[in-house]
Parts: sequence; structure tokens; C-alpha cells
Amino acid sequence: MATLETPMGLSLLICDSVLEDKHTGKKSLVGLFDRIQTQSLPCVHPGMAVFVSITGGRGAYPCEIICRHQDGNALAFEAKGNVTLSDPRQVVDLVFRLNGIRFPEIGLYWVTFQVDEVPIMMRPLQVRKREEKAPAEKPPPDEAAGG
Repeated sequence: MATLETPMGLSLLICDSVLEDKHTGKKSLVGLFDRIQTQSLPCVHPGMAVFVSITGGRGAYPCEIICRHQDGNALAFEAKGNVTLSDPRQVVDLVFRLNGIRFPEIGLYWVTFQVDEVPIMMRPLQVRKREEKAPAEKPPPDEAAGG
């Protein structure tokens, strides 16, 4: 039995949505972000997509995307799938669409993509408390403009 080569990661991006052209297969990533601001906890994000691109493997692999708080205790989300690479030169794009994601704590989260339980890529995602802004004061009138 041949040993599978572990694929290598090319990209791991978080965005609002991924659109795919049915005719060309081209993907457009809309609304890339690396932070979420919230008024209260737990923060429930309505939906996002995680775009992953890999290469360098051959065979079928289980894969998983996991988002966990930096302290390792709070899990925001995880999604499992499978990926098949027929040739090590092939590039495969994966899209994980996630809804109703619950972030229980403020702070730094790590989004990790793993293949066959081996971490391939990771990316930080910051959840911050939204700053309350004081109402803007009117600037004083410009005395020189009056003539």
C-alpha cells in the first residue's frame, strides 16, 4: 500500500462569501476579513466562508477546519470534509460555508486547516469588543471664511 503524501497549503482566507462562476469555475471571494467586532458575548456571527487552496498530494484525504480560542478551550467552529488530489501538481480549492458561528470569548482565535489530522495552515481571527463612539462635536465655525 502506497503512503499518501501530505498536501501543502497555498491559501487560507476568511470572507463573507465565495461566488463561483458556473461556466468558468472561477471563484470570487467577497468581503475578506481577519477580525470581528461585537457588542456582547457570546458573539454569534451570521455566516462566513473559509477558502482553502492546497496542492502537492496524491490520494483521498479527510480534512477539517477548526477555529479555537488561543487558550485552546473555547471552540468556535469545526467542519469536516474530504479532498482528493489526483496529481501532486493539481491545485484544489475548498470552500467551507459556515452559519451561526458562536464565539464565546473576546480575543484571538486560530483557524486551522488540517489534512489527515496534520495541521497544514493556520490563520489568526480576532474577536474584539466594539468601542462605543461619543457623538461627534460640531467643529467651531471657521472665522476666516466669513470674510
